Amino acid sequence: MKKILISLLLFFVLVSTFLGLGPFLTLYSIKESIEAKDSNKLSQNIYFPELRSNLKNQINLSLSDRINKKLNDNPLRFLAEGLADIVVDETLDVFLTPDGLGRLIDGEDPSSIIRNNKKLDAEDDGIEILESIEFKYQSINRFIVFIKTVNKKQIILHLDRFGIRWKLVNVILPSR
Repeated sequence: MKKILISLLLFFVLVSTFLGLGPFLTLYSIKESIEAKDSNKLSQNIYFPELRSNLKNQINLSLSDRINKKLNDNPLRFLAEGLADIVVDETLDVFLTPDGLGRLIDGEDPSSIIRNNKKLDAEDDGIEILESIEFKYQSINRFIVFIKTVNKKQIILHLDRFGIRWKLVNVILPSR
């Protein structure tokens, strides 16, 4: 009876430890796959439908605000808003690559990623990908990571639990 109780307790401790370390293992795997530019390994740690939708909403909102500020009373505003959706889809194709996500998480300005302007002296900026982070569990199924970027802005990553695996589902970009 005592051996069964100890075995069950040990089993629950091991399972709890594994589940608690899950988000950290996923973050480490994301970091490694970005550095190795391994798309296959990266795709195992990202839930692309939700990430794509979340990033698309953020970019659409940002573009809509810019268009409204610049073309407030202009009739061309509606044409610009219609074309913005096409631009956003192309933009997401750039962001959802190992290089694009790495540059985004590293705090690079999204507009320079879109234009494919490489950062100069990327190794000398003092912060590696996912080096300067804080984190918290928002719930049992959501893990939040706060990344302080080189330019003193904050990017927020949301990881959700899918069974026993964790996947990246949202990258909240800093507002301008």
